[in-house]
Amino acid sequence: MSTTKAMMIPTLFGALLATAPFVPGSIASAAPRNDTLETEKIPVIYEIPLNNQMGTDIHEDNIDDVIKDVRKQSPLPDVVVLTIDSADTGTNYHLPSIDPKEFGMVELEAYRGLVRNLHNNLPGSIKQVVWVKDSVGLSSLLALSWPEMYMAPDARLYGLYNVYKVAQGWADDDVREKMEEAWEGIGRGFLEMGGHGEAARELGSAMMDPSKVLSADFKGRKVIWRADTDGTVKVDSSDERVANFMATEAEDTMLCDGLAESMDDLMFLMGYREYETNESGVKLVERYNEQWRRSYTDTNDCLTDIQQGRGGGNDQLKQLLNQKRLWEQILRNMRRFNAVERRLTRETGLTKDRVELMIEQLNDQIRQVKDGNRGRGGNGRGSGVSGGGGRGR
Repeated sequence: MSTTKAMMIPTLFGALLATAPFVPGSIASAAPRNDTLETEKIPVIYEIPLNNQMGTDIHEDNIDDVIKDVRKQSPLPDVVVLTIDSADTGTNYHLPSIDPKEFGMVELEAYRGLVRNLHNNLPGSIKQVVWVKDSVGLSSLLALSWPEMYMAPDARLYGLYNVYKVAQGWADDDVREKMEEAWEGIGRGFLEMGGHGEAARELGSAMMDPSKVLSADFKGRKVIWRADTDGTVKVDSSDERVANFMATEAEDTMLCDGLAESMDDLMFLMGYREYETNESGVKLVERYNEQWRRSYTDTNDCLTDIQQGRGGGNDQLKQLLNQKRLWEQILRNMRRFNAVERRLTRETGLTKDRVELMIEQLNDQIRQVKDGNRGRGGNGRGSGVSGGGGRGR
């Protein structure tokens, strides 16, 4: 379903224009650069929310479904807006809101595939732009993967130190240095996909590696990023922290194309006075996130039941059959949503292969009990899992 939006004067500019003295042509000059005439087609805007946790809520499987949905729309959208609102930490720096379970997953290959899928498989007639409401963590790689990026006035573009941090587990200095460069190279690849090829090394490395510094010079409307502090604008002069950007800093250095507080403001900046919204993508993403998280909750409930030995009473066979039923439910959830498996693997070490092995072991125990063989596994205890489930009783 589409909704038509008509903007007389967006809120960011309305108050200024209302109080300014009249100068002939001043209002016309403040209007969007390509006014929508009555005879022109009103553009259709299709929003794709990239919200919450990287690797689960923001997932390549869901994006694949969204791309298929875009392609079947009639009429096709004119603009796809990728709205990023994904932060590993909140904005209260005195009492930071941090939930380690919700930190973004380090799945750079999957994210690279996600970006390429959007770049290559959306119809070429559709304009793609990024609108960053907040980005702290690996979502900043996505933000930098498109040449046209806008930000909310209070948005952050932080968190790429996470890429560098992956390589810090190596004890040998030479190996660690090589791994740092390898991971930074992967990270810089996202900037190259976003058209920042000339600046990928200076800008990308400074945002990932705390030992790197960053400044900027300007040549007309072109920014020249420098891996030193001799530029006109010093972005990061410390060798102990990475370069981070608040929205105003990103705009001042032309890293983003403008600040937009609302979709109306964004469309105004892009030159559209009127537009229609197609909400199909928003609904699709919201439904996916609700479903995978419900399956994740169900999986944790199953693990709790396994750990506490619920079901089956004192009957050995019933205990084993109940354990098998719970593990099979966990496996179904993992097969349906890779996001569930990613969360469980990080939190408990569980993978689909491990769960399948546990089910096979339970099947062996069930056969032994049925055959009257009380050998290994026939003592009434079910299979457990370190960190996620214990032994049944």
